[in-house]
Amino acid sequence: MSIAIVTDSTAYLTDEFVRKHDITVLPLTITFSDGSYLDNIDISTDAFYDKMATLDEIPTSSQPAPGIVKEAFERLAKTHDEIIAITLSKGISGTYQTFTMIGNQVAEDTGVRVKVYNSGISLVGQAFYVYEAVRLRDLGYTAMDILPKLDALKCTTDAYFSVDNLGHLAKGGRINPGAASIGNLLQVKPILHFDDGLINVFEKVRTHKKTVRRITELFEESYQKNPQLRVAIVGDDATPQVQSLVAYFKTAHPDLLLERTPVGPVIGTHLGPNALCLSLV
Repeated sequence: MSIAIVTDSTAYLTDEFVRKHDITVLPLTITFSDGSYLDNIDISTDAFYDKMATLDEIPTSSQPAPGIVKEAFERLAKTHDEIIAITLSKGISGTYQTFTMIGNQVAEDTGVRVKVYNSGISLVGQAFYVYEAVRLRDLGYTAMDILPKLDALKCTTDAYFSVDNLGHLAKGGRINPGAASIGNLLQVKPILHFDDGLINVFEKVRTHKKTVRRITELFEESYQKNPQLRVAIVGDDATPQVQSLVAYFKTAHPDLLLERTPVGPVIGTHLGPNALCLSLV
């Protein structure tokens, strides 16, 4: 059967991968005081952080426009038997709900099976689910075969975040504003992770150096259980804690294939500049 694979822009797939594997990527929107921008289309990651610094404001983000989703699903339904759409966590965005609502409508109108999958995560963690869906599709699996395989990934998938400033999380309702102010004064750099689809505090750490050390400890605990883990470091190469984490892996695990990606604009609205993420699957 012919299966179309769709995802949203927060997986931050490379253009090369998207073209090679015929992936449809639907963009979320970032809004500053000077206008709105389609994620990774109207604004690049570098331009996003430059604009955030220049305007000195925290932008907002919104899910893909329903019209864009409907047009994409209807177009794909003309040439495919099934559609699998993999979204960022429904706990931090309405994207999953919108995809599901429109997917059900398109399935009813066209008879094409549309399956929307909540990755429960974002960034490269979400991309890992897309990679697996592509691999299985190319092996001839059906959508109903693929979805349980994606569920199996959740047994090992995790991501640990560190942020430079808690104000972005406070504005997004992720942490109490008073606690954010005190935390910034005390240089608290909490380690965050996805907990049941939401970004929550995993541990409170006082410095970036201790944060990196603790994240490597968490990695080693997971690695001992599963040496086949895929690992990605998400963040700006110029950030000291990213450099420290990369250096650790080059020394402690020189043979490990380490993926590197930036924190893209939409997730950057919540985490702010100089954020770091270690993603495992």
